[in-house]
Amino acid sequence: MRTGESATILKVLGHGGFRRRIMEMGFVRGKKVEVVLNAPLHDPIVYRIMDYEISLRRSEARMIEVITHEEAEQLLDEQWSGEATEVKLERLINQRSKRINVALVGNPNSGKTSLFNAISGSREHVGNYSGVTVDAKRGYCTHRGYRFEITDLPGTYALTAYTPEELYVRRHLAEHTPDVIVNTVVASNLERNLYLTTELIDLNPRMIVALNMYDELEASGAAIDYENLGRMMGVPMVPVVARSGRGIEQLLDTVIAVYENQDERVRHIHIGQGPVVEAGIQPLANALRDSRNELPQAFPPRYLAMKLLENDAYVIEQLNRYPKYAEWRSIAEREAQRIKNQLGEDVETAFANQKYGFI
Repeated sequence: MRTGESATILKVLGHGGFRRRIMEMGFVRGKKVEVVLNAPLHDPIVYRIMDYEISLRRSEARMIEVITHEEAEQLLDEQWSGEATEVKLERLINQRSKRINVALVGNPNSGKTSLFNAISGSREHVGNYSGVTVDAKRGYCTHRGYRFEITDLPGTYALTAYTPEELYVRRHLAEHTPDVIVNTVVASNLERNLYLTTELIDLNPRMIVALNMYDELEASGAAIDYENLGRMMGVPMVPVVARSGRGIEQLLDTVIAVYENQDERVRHIHIGQGPVVEAGIQPLANALRDSRNELPQAFPPRYLAMKLLENDAYVIEQLNRYPKYAEWRSIAEREAQRIKNQLGEDVETAFANQKYGFI
């Protein structure tokens, strides 16, 4: 938006603390926002919203989806001619804000693609990133007045950057910031499947766990108290059988509730890494928080700190252009060496051990 332009807010992208903070400033659906000033060097941008002037960095503003009044007027005339402008605008905002971008994430052989097919049917196409050999299917469905735009991401066991699949999934979550993640797990093999869930929790997204192949679990005579497990982890869990379509409607209802911030089971937890590792995460996360307005907004500072400790190539590529990168890298190298000296294992192994302990 240029200086002097105005628009109406449709949704705030991103996850966790960033999204909550932006919404607390007043950037919520249906509110009018006007650009008062674009700074000569791009940052900050001054907006007027609800009679207040608020400054945002461009990286923050990029995460707020709006519809300009010119675009709104054109669409209003095309779709709802003959109605009062205020009524038409409210209908348009309601329509455009009921588009939910869903990312399906899960281990290979977790039935993720079967779930995708159960939701979207044959309405799909394949897309990919340039230079990457893996791809993702995208499909669509409607449910209770909402349009779901679903991306079936490649199967992956983790969110490291060692394989094309892992890198593809992480890039998608960072660059496309889906509104809701549906994490598909095999209900009868939680110990293995929930490792990826813990990595997703570190990102602090809005998320649901689909307990797939639930009929096989029941046939074995086992049961899961998935309601309490979901409350403990802060992630709603829904039993489904993708092959037969069982549980799909409840899953979509839960996606809507999570998207609209109406599911009281949702909360963010930190998966504790033990005193030795936490002592390394904290100083680095605090240093990153001091620059949080400048950082990429898709992932929280704690996650970035953990990945810097692991010497993660993708996060290093994202952060090495910032003025304080050398300081962050120095803290990460010092703490990673201290952790190795005290535990006798590298940081990645320590993280994995703690996460399986949590599970």
